[in-house]
Amino acid sequence: MALRGVILSWSGVVAEDEALHLEAINRLLVEENLRPWDLSGPTSEQKQLYRLQYLGQPDRECLLNLWREQGRVLNPKQLAELLERKALYYREAVGSQKRFPLVSDLVETLEKLAQLRVSVGLVCGQSAAEVNCVLSRCHLKDYFPTMVTGDDGEGDPRLSPGYLHRLLLERMGLQAAECLSIEATYPGIRAARSVGIPVLTVATLFPLHMLQRRANWVVDRYNQIEWERLQNWFATGQDRPPLPVEQEKGFSP
Repeated sequence: MALRGVILSWSGVVAEDEALHLEAINRLLVEENLRPWDLSGPTSEQKQLYRLQYLGQPDRECLLNLWREQGRVLNPKQLAELLERKALYYREAVGSQKRFPLVSDLVETLEKLAQLRVSVGLVCGQSAAEVNCVLSRCHLKDYFPTMVTGDDGEGDPRLSPGYLHRLLLERMGLQAAECLSIEATYPGIRAARSVGIPVLTVATLFPLHMLQRRANWVVDRYNQIEWERLQNWFATGQDRPPLPVEQEKGFSP
């Protein structure tokens, strides 16, 4: 089956926005008299816990879990109000940036996908207002003709794994087996795999060795993706013999 579509997730795949995302969430926590996250320091235990458990979760699920962890239960009205405020705070944080931080080589990768004539979709658990704010500012909207955002999660009250990915496949008119999902977070990897989409991870948030057993392929950077090799795998199910270790550039099957 040929590679016909590529799905990009958001944090660590399109946007280097972990700090902005958390800034918005911490504002909510403080306003609701809850304990904010302290992610100071590159080896902070809280930082690792936050990345492992929450970064990459759709906002709807993330806020419910964060509030539950501190003994609060949110009803639908409260959750909707929090999501609206979070979207506002994120957009304010984006607006304060002189230059929005995109993942390295993202634009070159999007141009390569256009050359390959594969459909491109975007899945993000944040609101459409947040996503469109960034895409408009960075002039990226034309690269993503099909999107699913956290707003679409309203149709999934049970927060079932992979709902947004499954919805995006439907909108793209593609099957899971003919798509590749590019992920950088553990929740994103789990979501894509839960609906049967092969996964390539970019090691922007975790070391490469922590991702190898969770995805089909792992790279440190976008410019290490061997698209012809991927196309061959989708078409034939066969991968070429791996290069000697000293010649490998990071593309890990």
